[in-house]
Amino acid sequence: MTVSLRSPWAWLPPAIALALAAGILGTGANRTVFLWLNRGGQAVGDLVWFHLTMLGDGAVALALVLPWIRRAPHLFWAALLAAVVAGLWTQVTKEFVDVPRPLSVFADGVFHHAGPAYRRVSFPSGHAATAFALAGIWAMGVEGRRLWRGLLLVLASLVGLSRIMVGVHWPLDVLWGMLGGWLGAWCGLAVQVRWHGPWPTAGRAGMLAGAVLMAVAASLVVSRHIGIPVVLPAQRLLAVGCFTWGAWEMGCLSRAPSPRAVRLRWWPRGIGLVRLVQRVQRRRGDG
Repeated sequence: MTVSLRSPWAWLPPAIALALAAGILGTGANRTVFLWLNRGGQAVGDLVWFHLTMLGDGAVALALVLPWIRRAPHLFWAALLAAVVAGLWTQVTKEFVDVPRPLSVFADGVFHHAGPAYRRVSFPSGHAATAFALAGIWAMGVEGRRLWRGLLLVLASLVGLSRIMVGVHWPLDVLWGMLGGWLGAWCGLAVQVRWHGPWPTAGRAGMLAGAVLMAVAASLVVSRHIGIPVVLPAQRLLAVGCFTWGAWEMGCLSRAPSPRAVRLRWWPRGIGLVRLVQRVQRRRGDG
């Protein structure tokens, strides 16, 4: 990892999440904090929260990773590893902890709800895990650029908050998802250090990974899986941008001198785990 574990960039975000979770658990204020945030968020408007929540979607996040393939291969591989860890963190927790969502707890009119009407498996938030996995990759994997790293952490926090503002997750869901995403980012970067990274992306594994992410980006042009029609224009624009940029980067990568091959025996299994997590999410209609 580029950033030492002693750096505030590595330990401060999860420490804040743990402190907030402990405070909410200790006071039993999960529902109270939810209502306070949910009602306050209405001043901003659903349109803003819808577009922020779109950024936490797993497919959108994978498409956003595609442009990194040539310019930042260490971040590219770390992000894919982080996706697997964060996905497992989320789905394994949901398998054993079935917390009802606000729609199943409160009567109509008690809080503001917008978008898909999820009612089960609230804990934890997959969107928060996704957002903090990507933000953690940049915060811990890049030197300097403090302003950009700080802005990404703010953006990830807003993505997590958006799940409360649209009425589908509790504060503890978001905090636990944040921890899972950060753990995924840490694991993705740490594995490369342990296995003498950064790994190149010009070989077969890199091109295969790029092709998979290009397919994900292409699917976003026609997919309606997010279930929020108003974000479709932004979703399609982002998908076309990532696909085009990614195709350019892969074209440049294919013309570059091939580095020494690196065997990534875990890669096919990694692809399988990502697909498994996506299938479980679709089956549950999880947000």
